[in-house]
Amino acid sequence: MFKTIGKIQVQNGIRIIGDLDLIRYYHRLIDFHNYRTEKLQLPAHGCHVTLVNPKLHKVKWEDAKKYHGREVEFTCYPEKTYVSRVNYWIPVDCEYGDALKKLLGVNDGPNYWGLHLTICNKKGL
Repeated sequence: MFKTIGKIQVQNGIRIIGDLDLIRYYHRLIDFHNYRTEKLQLPAHGCHVTLVNPKLHKVKWEDAKKYHGREVEFTCYPEKTYVSRVNYWIPVDCEYGDALKKLLGVNDGPNYWGLHLTICNKKGL
């Protein structure tokens, strides 16, 4: 586990944007671990932790905009990387992100997997 810093981005949702080199590093490790047999691509939105997905959540965007650009700390757990049929995810803890979601009235529902950092995916390949 390790801690890192990102910035809140309020643009077509709310995300914590991290350093792209972070997911490039883990993407490379996964690539070598799989003996370079899978075609993997980086996430479309770069290194990010999604807090609010506009397709799933309704929020008052006027209230959310004031958090844009704020630096937040989050903890990554690469030793617990989750592999689905399409994605590779690192679980993340972020007290500020959880508090912001509550403040904005976000209800994740029963199928919520928790905050995570998408390392790479097999979408469209």
